[in-house]
Amino acid sequence: MWTALFPNWKKFKFYFFSKEASQILERLSTEKFNLEIFKKGSSHYVFILSSFREKKPLFLLKAFRSKFFETNKVKKYLKTLSKLRELNISVIKPIFLFWKNPQIAFLKRESLYGGIIFPYIEKGFIKKDDIFLNNKKEKVNYELIKNLIFFLFKLHEKGIYLKDTKYNNFYYFKGDFKIFDLEGIKFYKKPLFKFERLKDLSTLAMVLEWQKVKNARELVFNLYKQFYPEINEKDFGEFNCLVNKKRKKREKKFATSCIKS
Repeated sequence: MWTALFPNWKKFKFYFFSKEASQILERLSTEKFNLEIFKKGSSHYVFILSSFREKKPLFLLKAFRSKFFETNKVKKYLKTLSKLRELNISVIKPIFLFWKNPQIAFLKRESLYGGIIFPYIEKGFIKKDDIFLNNKKEKVNYELIKNLIFFLFKLHEKGIYLKDTKYNNFYYFKGDFKIFDLEGIKFYKKPLFKFERLKDLSTLAMVLEWQKVKNARELVFNLYKQFYPEINEKDFGEFNCLVNKKRKKREKKFATSCIKS
């Protein structure tokens, strides 16, 4: 499986995050694993790797597709991860990274130029069911949403713009949040300006609204206002426009996927 995905993997560069990483790499390159596509994007695939014998998910692989004008997203991930550690921000730590030059991989007709191996985490990521307190989806888990918004506020105060603030990108355990998707993160030297904050929140509001959370836009806006009183009712109009853009983009994506299927 490993060699089929990465025929020249021995020539890759590696960055290990634990003592067990080299053993896990050896295991991946010698043992048989079941490979399931969890997500397919324009720049990468996400695979679930399961034990061939036990059929149990063990690892998550984010593999990047080779393109001639592609920025090395594995190296960018490593740089982003180091910066987040400097700022004392919790993240889901990978097991190891590996990569080669994306342009060389493209010219050699290699479909993938590198990736990130994570442990497979079955529980902890926020799911749709966590957003509600009952099966009928009538009672919203306001405490969880408020805690998540406060976490975003603290990131914004440190000059961190996440971009993808969908709730399922966050790991939550005993009141603490961890970030998983680092791909769209931007760093600023100062706390974020009002527009960047609203833009970052708009994705979360759109997704909550998509999941039928009543008055999701007002909820997200007003909860954030408790921590950042600089936003006011005039800013809600701009926030509303940002959410509308995100929603139209998602509707277009779902419409396209329905046509293809």
